[in-house]
Amino acid sequence: PIFWVLSEAQVEPLSAFLGPGAPPVHYVRFGVDQDFFAHAPYPTRPLVVSVGGDRDRDPQTLLRAMASLRQSRPDVEIVVQSKTALEPPAGVTVIPYLTHAELRDLYARASVVVIATRPNMHVSGMTVGLEAMATGRPLVITRTPGMDDYFGGTPATRMVEVGDADALARETLGVLDDPTAAGLGGVAREHVEAAFTTAHLAERIAGIITGR
Repeated sequence: PIFWVLSEAQVEPLSAFLGPGAPPVHYVRFGVDQDFFAHAPYPTRPLVVSVGGDRDRDPQTLLRAMASLRQSRPDVEIVVQSKTALEPPAGVTVIPYLTHAELRDLYARASVVVIATRPNMHVSGMTVGLEAMATGRPLVITRTPGMDDYFGGTPATRMVEVGDADALARETLGVLDDPTAAGLGGVAREHVEAAFTTAHLAERIAGIITGR
């Protein structure tokens, strides 16, 4: 058997769980379909988008941040895809479900994509973050173990600490007010193309299987 995980933080816990004599656990960075999530022109109307509802998403912090953002920028449209039962603040539209095509179109309309998560080791938000960046959108995301491996080292991503709604709002506003945001979108696309496509993922898995 071959064991592999998508976050380096998962390697040690899984290795300990499997015990002595088990096969090694490999860390493989994820990749997304950069052709389906194609680079779209940067929008002229401000829209903040947040997507995702796995168990480690943090809708409470996200909605607090979006309420604060709306106080500063009431002109900004905000769309959140989530199955949360929390009441959204004024000006925030919550959608429980999107098809892949609807998701792609929503990214294409976004000015910035925002992801808030609770503490976790499996890089919650990784897929959405990479899809958004492939579309050419700057990203604001919670820093948890593994995030730097995916989103570090690029000015197209801003990271905040877990549970910090004020920082999430502040960094999102910073992107909205940044005159170079469209250029950052191009940097985001290049970041994905350089190392985080499905082709990169397949190559990494093949390397583990063949021992290369």
